[in-house]
Amino acid sequence: MPDPVKIIKVGGPPPQVAATRHKPVRKTMRTFPRGVLKRGGAPPKGIAPVRDPAKSPPIAAGRKSTLRILTEKGVRRRRETIHKKVKSMPIGAVRETLRRSGLPISEKTPPHIAKEILEGGMEAGMIVSK
Repeated sequence: MPDPVKIIKVGGPPPQVAATRHKPVRKTMRTFPRGVLKRGGAPPKGIAPVRDPAKSPPIAAGRKSTLRILTEKGVRRRRETIHKKVKSMPIGAVRETLRRSGLPISEKTPPHIAKEILEGGMEAGMIVSK
């Protein structure tokens, strides 16, 4: 059998040898990696991590009718947080929040009474302040 023919292009750059890996990549995971969805940043759109995959996913429409039952400590903390928030609000923002929630008050209403009305409405869950 004749020797193999070697073709060399004249005038071009010399042929380069393809780089080869010395060590093969070793895969250590034998099962599906469970931690793939756990990332440092936000998860990709459409994938939401859940605690128990056997449970049905949370329904977004049903969240508004959720009733939160707080402990005594939780009630006290919530009341204090609302009190601090309303106390630091300017009176214009208090009146605007009351007007948006459907409780318009007179301009003659003293500021401390307007703040008390807002605080009571927020504690009862009737008013949401952003």
